[in-house]
Amino acid sequence: MNLIELEAITKKYRENIGCFEINLAVKAGEVYGFIGPNGAGKTTVIRQMMGFIQPDNGQGKIFGLDIWKDSAKIMKDLGYVAGEVAIPEYMTGISYLKVLANIRKNVDWNYTKKLINYFDLDATRKIKKMSKGMKQKVALIAAFMHKPKVLIMDEPTSGLDPLMQEKFNKLVKTFEKEGTTIFISSHIFSEIENVCNRVAIIKKGKIISEILIDEMKKDFNKVYQVKFANILDYQSFLKKKWNILKKDDVLNQIEVKIKDEDINDFLKAISQFNVNNFKLIPFSLEKHFLKYYQDEINFED
Repeated sequence: MNLIELEAITKKYRENIGCFEINLAVKAGEVYGFIGPNGAGKTTVIRQMMGFIQPDNGQGKIFGLDIWKDSAKIMKDLGYVAGEVAIPEYMTGISYLKVLANIRKNVDWNYTKKLINYFDLDATRKIKKMSKGMKQKVALIAAFMHKPKVLIMDEPTSGLDPLMQEKFNKLVKTFEKEGTTIFISSHIFSEIENVCNRVAIIKKGKIISEILIDEMKKDFNKVYQVKFANILDYQSFLKKKWNILKKDDVLNQIEVKIKDEDINDFLKAISQFNVNNFKLIPFSLEKHFLKYYQDEINFED
């Protein structure tokens, strides 16, 4: 069963700015990642999912309800973290969370206090005097406090230190086990790779790739880094017909891509040389992502 469904969602501001023909479906209990650089259209998609802006074309549903017409009904069981956190600065963290609890009327305050302690937040401080990271903690607690059935989060760990990022990841995993459907936009590849089941890549407002993380890891051609003990072995290996991605003539080191069916042959071949270091370079979502943006990375005079 899909809890989030977008069909041909389009919002055009100008050429290549906005989002175009976005089709995606997020299953109940799934953690879905959404990645792309600034300006790629991630927030535009999310703002339409939230019912903040109306699509030019297409339609979307959450809980089977229309994201534009029924946004008020959807909000009852939805948690949201905006990409730019905006909280009334005259309030303290605790007073803001209590206001939200009173509005929602489905909040266990003991659970909210547990979240406050978990994120090590001084909620008695005025929001005006909070750092960016502290404000982000308030936004996260506000999103999780009513144990929503769906969570939609735009750059949720922005401003958090590594410890708090890890705490966030563990909380996401806990909610996933409880059946919550989670949609996360993030620039942090390790975060997406660690917590998401499926990932979509967006470029210039269009989804250009969608992958299942576990399947991608399994099907990903293995990349090995090999450091040879001497230059003679290094140069001899370079004469062999292997798919060498990188070579370092100073360190006598290579990176070589090996298909699964060729691994045994490769290991037999490498055993004939003197090697100081040999390791498998694991699958990287970042490398997979950068394949689609290689033309924008290169700098030419």
